[in-house]
Amino acid sequence: MTSNNPCSDRPPMLFVIDKPQFQWVISIVRDDRRKEDQGLAGPFLRLEARDDYVKLDGLEVSGKTTVYEAGVLFLKVTLFRRLLRTFKGEKFLTIQVTGDELLMGYIRLPLEANEMLLYPNPEQAPEVHPVFALAKPAPGEPAQVRQPRFRQLTLRDVTDIEVSQDDPA
Repeated sequence: MTSNNPCSDRPPMLFVIDKPQFQWVISIVRDDRRKEDQGLAGPFLRLEARDDYVKLDGLEVSGKTTVYEAGVLFLKVTLFRRLLRTFKGEKFLTIQVTGDELLMGYIRLPLEANEMLLYPNPEQAPEVHPVFALAKPAPGEPAQVRQPRFRQLTLRDVTDIEVSQDDPA
């Protein structure tokens, strides 16, 4: 059986991460908040691991992280969130991605069957899943490319603040 994954003969992606902090960042960057986005055709999450940090859609996960093998993985965010919930009471989580499957604890998910893509070299990995990068918009519609979002959490809505400058004249 041959794999359609372009990187199946490459070294695996492997890292250990602080699970509560990881889940918190996923809850911020996820794009599956609407019910219709939570099915099999839900949005993809870009997970990048390198140099002892992990980024999810461009937002770095703080906390204790050890990266043994760098890489970028695109996976369905709803599936991944549900998978993380099965590891109750775990402080740290080891995630390994080989050319054929994702390994987390006792769970093995085949990459191809779950529409995951592994790029072992983060420098060569695209910013968005190739399905979205190659999708052609309908005639008359502008191209929609999902960009990584950088969000800053605030305690109050800063759009309602009026700023005025007093002229000391």
